[in-house]
Amino acid sequence: MTLVLTAARGLAVLGLCATPFLAPLPAAADDDAPGAELLIAVRPPSGGGYARTLTCDPDGGLHPRPVAACDALREVDGRVEDLDVDPGPCPMIYDPVTADVAGHWHGKDVSFHHEFSNNCVMERKLGPLV
Repeated sequence: MTLVLTAARGLAVLGLCATPFLAPLPAAADDDAPGAELLIAVRPPSGGGYARTLTCDPDGGLHPRPVAACDALREVDGRVEDLDVDPGPCPMIYDPVTADVAGHWHGKDVSFHHEFSNNCVMERKLGPLV
């Protein structure tokens, strides 16, 4: 657990390119395997940001709201790109932020990378996941 926390803090503090760190975690042996393990990283181009782990079934990890995040993912069968939690309006301010999610969801690899125009747009799309 300490190693994961140290890695997450290092990624967030250093603002390193997360792509090599977000390679999908090894998938379970078969498609019906229970459980999910994800690494979520959010980075503004100015540096900083954060990285955290999320496990589902059982819900946990270093995520501040694991039950809400896992419930949102269950609604879309782990397809992060299909999330659209709150499609309401956001200010038209360009302050980009990048979100990466990688790991596995019930035996399937998960790999999501997207740059949002601002934090509000990201939160409206991904909801409790970020």
